[in-house]
Amino acid sequence: MQAAPTISPFTQTQQSNGAAAAAASASQQGGNPALEAADFQNFLKLLTAQLRNQDPLNPADSTEFVAQLAQFSSVEQLVNANNKLDNIASAMVADGIDKYAGWIGKKAEATGAPAYFDGVKPIEYRLAGNEKARSVETVITDPLGNEVSRFASLNGSMVQGWDGMVDGEPAPKSLYGVTAIYYDKDGKVVGEEIANTFGGVREVRLDGNEPSIILDGGVDVGPGQIAGLGLKE
Repeated sequence: MQAAPTISPFTQTQQSNGAAAAAASASQQGGNPALEAADFQNFLKLLTAQLRNQDPLNPADSTEFVAQLAQFSSVEQLVNANNKLDNIASAMVADGIDKYAGWIGKKAEATGAPAYFDGVKPIEYRLAGNEKARSVETVITDPLGNEVSRFASLNGSMVQGWDGMVDGEPAPKSLYGVTAIYYDKDGKVVGEEIANTFGGVREVRLDGNEPSIILDGGVDVGPGQIAGLGLKE
């Protein structure tokens, strides 16, 4: 056996956070009042320069001038409308965070996330199970991907645990990834999964325009990664 895991909750979390940050950055740029004001001022400067530099013996056609003034008015209205929509969107997001406030203090089951070991309390996790497998190993890894522990586990969706012990000593306080590797009767790998992990909800905040759920140890997950909530022991 001794197959190395090819997936990691740390990699998945980084990719998820990177995508969220990119989306938040794009959203902020799209609704940046400074950028919109700059476009508005540029339009005004161009129109003023055109009027100042036109040939007095051959001035701009009055119909064309009226059309440009109408465009000027339209640009101003669009800028104002965009600012109002941004304010409405921000208010809606702020209101949306309230529905997660009741999660604070609860014990959350998170998908695709590492777990925090505080040096004392065992890490709890849950596997989905694999019907094709005859055996399963749980592999514990640190944030750098180094294997910390490996042990046989139950093939099922019950809650299991790692006591945090390595060579008879408690592992350092840190975040740890929990991955399951499934084997058939011949010891061939037939599946692999990132285990669901558990942690107390410490904080709910906005990350850009997206709510973030902060678990014990600073584990940062999105609301969609929460598979269940329960009473914190």
